[in-house]
Amino acid sequence: MSVDPDYTPDFNLGMRAEIQQLYRPDDRSLWNESAPDKTATDVEAGSYAQEFALIVRRERHPTTNQIALQSITVQSPLIKKVLDGTFTSFEGLNTQLKQLTFKAPFHPFYYRWHRFEKLREVEQDQKTKDHLDLLYPILSEEIMPHIEAMKDLTKNKVISFDYLWTIFAPGMEIYTKLNGQDRLMELTDNRYGANMGGEFFTLECRYIDCDGSNFGYVSSSVDIDKFEGVKKLVDLDAFPSHLHPDVENLVDRLHARGKKLEQLNGFHHMSYSGFYIARSSRQIRQRRVESSRIIIDPHTFKIYGTPGPGLGSIESDSHVDSADNEILAGTHNVIYKATTQAFREYQNALGNHERRWKEELLGGSKILSPKQRLLCTPVVRGYCLAFKTWAEFYVENVCPIRWSQNAFRRLVLPHGYKEIIRAFVQEQLSRDDEFDDIVHGKGLGFIMLLSGEPGVGKTLTAESVAEEMRQPLYMMSASELGETATEVEESLEQVLELTNKWNTILLLDECDMFLEARSTADIRRNRLVSVFLRQLEYYRGVMFLTSNRINDFDAAFESRIHLTIHYPPLDTLSRLHVWKTFVQMGDLKSWLSDEDLETLARIEVNGREIKNIVKTARLLSKQEKAPLAMQHVEMVLKVKKGSFV
Repeated sequence: MSVDPDYTPDFNLGMRAEIQQLYRPDDRSLWNESAPDKTATDVEAGSYAQEFALIVRRERHPTTNQIALQSITVQSPLIKKVLDGTFTSFEGLNTQLKQLTFKAPFHPFYYRWHRFEKLREVEQDQKTKDHLDLLYPILSEEIMPHIEAMKDLTKNKVISFDYLWTIFAPGMEIYTKLNGQDRLMELTDNRYGANMGGEFFTLECRYIDCDGSNFGYVSSSVDIDKFEGVKKLVDLDAFPSHLHPDVENLVDRLHARGKKLEQLNGFHHMSYSGFYIARSSRQIRQRRVESSRIIIDPHTFKIYGTPGPGLGSIESDSHVDSADNEILAGTHNVIYKATTQAFREYQNALGNHERRWKEELLGGSKILSPKQRLLCTPVVRGYCLAFKTWAEFYVENVCPIRWSQNAFRRLVLPHGYKEIIRAFVQEQLSRDDEFDDIVHGKGLGFIMLLSGEPGVGKTLTAESVAEEMRQPLYMMSASELGETATEVEESLEQVLELTNKWNTILLLDECDMFLEARSTADIRRNRLVSVFLRQLEYYRGVMFLTSNRINDFDAAFESRIHLTIHYPPLDTLSRLHVWKTFVQMGDLKSWLSDEDLETLARIEVNGREIKNIVKTARLLSKQEKAPLAMQHVEMVLKVKKGSFV
């Protein structure tokens, strides 16, 4: 706005308690005083216009050709002071601007209409009231029809596409369902849009995520495609959370889920049952697992997995000062007021958790508020040990591990073996011993070689030790490391780094190709072995290597392996122990006598074969709905007779 230097104003900026009415026939013309027949002189740019409390602009509507309100510019500092309280914490609006302009249909005023009315009602200064009385009737004429229409629609629990904007106020929580998961998100903005697929209504939202140490907001959006007529509110892809038909149960479940995420943010070794999501640059894959061990580690996920979203800072839930709280107590946005009963039920459900939360705060810990917990993501990031993949796990499917209490005790090994293994592993995992190599950092790990025929308990030894120590077990076959020296080095480097970071027991199965002596004839294999040896030198954790047979052991490995245990073929006594162990597992009743088991123990089979025989015999007995008996085992043996005659 230009100011004439020779003009002497009668009022300071915006203090004339009058309205400057402006008009233009179309959006290409200059603003003029109301009479359409006057010559356009751009009255808005004049010095006189700056004195008015309000500048109201009207123009001909392109569709109806009727004169319609286009915008209002608030110049009055008195009105701006009231609007400052009206629009506290309203995103994208600053009431201190010199040119504070609101455009029709005045969405910010619609959402905060009852707040504006309350502040106007309690205003004590007469001059401010005079200025507010200029603005109120103009806005009321525009906004009240929308409020009445919204009330009628929500009373009947429906909404039209054109009126979607009336039920979504920025700052409120909305409910939606993504990937089968109930979600609550905070609405930050909304807008109508269109593309080649048609028209839609976009809800710009944010939810709370974590990175292993902190929590923060992440932006997201939900689109509602155009529909004809009216639609039930609960049938929308998203709707205000307090209108959920089972809001109390929803709040309880999502609060529990958010609190659980809060506890899981960091490093945890857990059990998981259900679908998980594995993302890559090429695809998004879902896989189901049952009682699978996982590592929850959002921080390391960001390094090796798909980079997660950046986190915005979390501000306090309280935006309004205490003085405003007293004045505006019980004054809610138009949607909440139109659906008072539903909103009250939502507040009551949330209030139960807020009371307990205030008690938790007495401990001085910095924790998420109940409302923030409702906004938490349903997934936590980590690593699936079974399938060796970075993944997103649904929080509700994560549970503590049920450790096997008898796995190590049931392990069949020659006398003294178990005690030696337990002692070595326990001391190494404690990391108390400061013994080091002459070269700092070398030889700090503990490497154990388990050799013997298949099915004698090598793999079971590592699994049982992990159960006994209650530590993660990272299992992989040597063939998974790759074929070239470069692939092996990269794979092994990552595996060793992760297992060391997580204090995991590493089982490298079937590594004969690395352990056999090198020869000058196979340069490619020599390169693989050299890489393997170099990585072992600086490993700091516990590693089990297994081998079925080694004809010619490479001398370089002898100096790097701390303990070698050879597993002889199972003798009759050992086989009897294995038979008893597998027969007694589970709740299925058995009619196998000690004599039957002693007879079976005389058959030369390994431990893995015994497990498979018992498992198949149990399936037969279940099919017949009878206890496990010798006849079931004999039937399996007859079928498999050619395998071990």
